[in-house]
Amino acid sequence: MGIYRYTLSRLAQIVPVLFGVVTLTFVMMHMLPGNPVQIYLGQGPEQELADDLLAQYGFDRPIYEQYIDYLLRLLQGDLGLSFVHRQPVVDVILSRVEPTLVVMGLSYLIALPAAIALGLYGAARHNEAGDHISRLVGLTGISIPNFWLALMLIYVLAFVFEVLPASGYVSPYEDPVESAKLLVMPVVTLATAQMALLMRMTRSSMIEELRTDYVETARAYGIPERRILYRHSFRNALLPLVTIVGLQVSTLLGGSVIVEEIFAIPGLGRLFFDSLIEQDYSVTVGITLVFSFIFLLGVVITDLAYAYIDPRIKYD
Repeated sequence: MGIYRYTLSRLAQIVPVLFGVVTLTFVMMHMLPGNPVQIYLGQGPEQELADDLLAQYGFDRPIYEQYIDYLLRLLQGDLGLSFVHRQPVVDVILSRVEPTLVVMGLSYLIALPAAIALGLYGAARHNEAGDHISRLVGLTGISIPNFWLALMLIYVLAFVFEVLPASGYVSPYEDPVESAKLLVMPVVTLATAQMALLMRMTRSSMIEELRTDYVETARAYGIPERRILYRHSFRNALLPLVTIVGLQVSTLLGGSVIVEEIFAIPGLGRLFFDSLIEQDYSVTVGITLVFSFIFLLGVVITDLAYAYIDPRIKYD
């Protein structure tokens, strides 16, 4: 099987997984006590108004009928209508995509180079002072919860020193300077845990690779250590790192829910949290579908990257 056929096969495998995700999310949302109409109208609504809204959005029908109707619309590319926003779910999601992509993208742009640099530094100075410091940084980054770090950053930088705004979001296209100020804390919060895990994986892979026979042979031939480290060992140590990078997409998506809520960023994470509280069924299922697709696509890209990194891997 060539790489193109393999790619198509892996993409086709995404479909049943997404079907399972949609089914589970749909059923779990409808199992929650109450309904969106009760939450929307508050305590003691007029029964006639409540009944009209229930009938208008189909909430009064059996769950299996609602599920079949949702699947039929989904096959046509229709994610439904948001009860709370009174807009198509696609439009609601598209209006919130930019902040999430900006925060996640910047987090990765910071975390990945920093993790690789610290990991290589620690491996090259194994069991020396620099290695101990890099390990301490990694352990600290993994141990600190996202929400705690976010709150501490707000307290120190926004309230004690008053150098950064506590929350909010401005698009980089509108005001780059103000946007940068608002993005510092959420990006650092998301990047810290990513950097720590990737750094530890880079360090471990490089230490293992530097102990192999071909490295010892290269040293015996007098090849400079820097060349061995960067040109030979690093590429062979990339496979475990690439795996973690692909899987870390799910961690970023989960962390975005917490970070966006704490820093009042109007992204998909905050929209997902709000839709859960408001029991906005269509929006919750739609965002879950989008998050799942992004994660699964990242896994497929990771699999394809293996062949580029290691030519010995064949998709037969």
